[in-house]
Amino acid sequence: MRQTLAALLLLVTATTAQAEAQATLDRTSITALDNLTLTLEVDSRTEDRPDFAPLHQSFRILGSKRTLISTHSSSGRAVRTRWQITLRPRTAGSIDIPSLTLAGQPTNALRVEVSDVSPVLGGQPGAVAFFDSRVDSREVYVDGQLLYTSRLYHRNPLPDNIRFYPPHAGGSDVRELGERRRYEGEYRGEPYLVTEQQYAIFPDQAGPLIIDGPRLELAGTPEQDLVELQGETLEVEVLEPSYKSTLGIWLPAERLSLEESWNPPQDLKPGDRFTRELTLTVTGIPAEKLPQLMPMQNDDVYVELQDVSLTESASQFGLVSTRREIVVIEPLGAGDFVLPAIDLHWWDVGLDRGRHAALPARQFHVSQPPLMEGLIGSAQASANAPLDARLPFSTNQYLTLVGLLTLLSLTSSMGWLYTWSKLRKFRADNSAEQLEEEIRRQRKLLLANERAERNTFQALAIACQQNNAMLAKARLTEWAQNFWPERSIDSLEAICDAGRNQTLDYLVLDLEQQLHDNAELWQGDLLLKTIDTLRRRRQSSMTAETQQESYLQAS
Repeated sequence: MRQTLAALLLLVTATTAQAEAQATLDRTSITALDNLTLTLEVDSRTEDRPDFAPLHQSFRILGSKRTLISTHSSSGRAVRTRWQITLRPRTAGSIDIPSLTLAGQPTNALRVEVSDVSPVLGGQPGAVAFFDSRVDSREVYVDGQLLYTSRLYHRNPLPDNIRFYPPHAGGSDVRELGERRRYEGEYRGEPYLVTEQQYAIFPDQAGPLIIDGPRLELAGTPEQDLVELQGETLEVEVLEPSYKSTLGIWLPAERLSLEESWNPPQDLKPGDRFTRELTLTVTGIPAEKLPQLMPMQNDDVYVELQDVSLTESASQFGLVSTRREIVVIEPLGAGDFVLPAIDLHWWDVGLDRGRHAALPARQFHVSQPPLMEGLIGSAQASANAPLDARLPFSTNQYLTLVGLLTLLSLTSSMGWLYTWSKLRKFRADNSAEQLEEEIRRQRKLLLANERAERNTFQALAIACQQNNAMLAKARLTEWAQNFWPERSIDSLEAICDAGRNQTLDYLVLDLEQQLHDNAELWQGDLLLKTIDTLRRRRQSSMTAETQQESYLQAS
């Protein structure tokens, strides 16, 4: 009986497994210019890429993406594999999508209806025009650059009174790149005149971004109405920032270079001024988003930002922005001076990783002014001269002068002793109040830091409980900055150096690895437990120190 039940169970399981691979479409009716998303999903984890060859005959494959979806329940943990393929039909009509194989299991066949597009422009017989737009990626970071290329295919030359309107992407910044291009081309084997314009779109918030295509208008005549033509609508995913520096700077760029023009005078004197020119060139970010380069706070030199120029230009890689700073530097004394290094952290969107650009620290020397050098030289010459040559008076006159100076010195000393005793009494009266005020101030700072640490730990705990790897990385850095305020923490490596804990090192490395491979599989319970252990150890140590101080004070 048990063997029969086991056989039935295996049969049901096998039948269910064969039905676990599914194929779905985001829509079943499109035009010949629209994109279609085909989703393949199976209830298991697989690294194998499906064979898309059966799709090439009827579709162009614009892109594909694999995603692992992890779910938790009382019965355990389940993992699903999802493939999303972006397609564009090659022809119009009723197109069948054949069954594909995913993880050894066949998917169901589908059908999509594709209608042809031939909008008439200008009312002329046979005059056809339509937009064909595309983006360089289906994913873009917040404040990053998305290249949008719009091509208008038209049979006849465009009239002079036609007006073009750029694509619309919500509140995102949309900019034209370069001049509009006109050339002859083909579409599906037929000749057309092509008018092409490229745009750069900079999303300002994460989530799905809907881009309404460009639009053109042809003013109507008494015999004809206003003619309009609208491009297709596209959708892309806007990703959260992957990394921000301690100053809150986030620079997702294609390329970045940092240069300087540094040539201070050789013979610098106090009061002399010289200039330093810094140039930051970035591809893929608007010029107004570029940060200030030269730090203004310096105790040894006076720094003045004399001029800032922002320029933008178009290239094959998108928007190229330049920030040029001319800084005036004036030393506040004589000696050797050092201008600190300029460090800039940015995110390379091509390699999808953080990078670092820097200018080294600069040193220069400021000489003593000529008058001071003359006084020092005269004093040294006088010290080396014979005694008789250095005395301007006779011996009796010199002794009398020495006596008067001694009397004056004694009188001044008595006055100084009286003043010093009064000041000492005054300071003794005020020292107790100042000490109490300093203790109150330190307590306020300590309470504020403890409150900030507690709040950031609660936010980190929520991110770990939700298994949100991207959010946990940001919250971990915020918590560490409050837990170790004496350190400069701006990266996961700095957190490991401050923690000095092998378990924490391993969990931070695992978090960073999951962010690059598949953040959806990351589990935050172990990281939260380790952080909580660190906090409890510090609290126990602080309690022991407080008890020891109380014992010493009582003794």
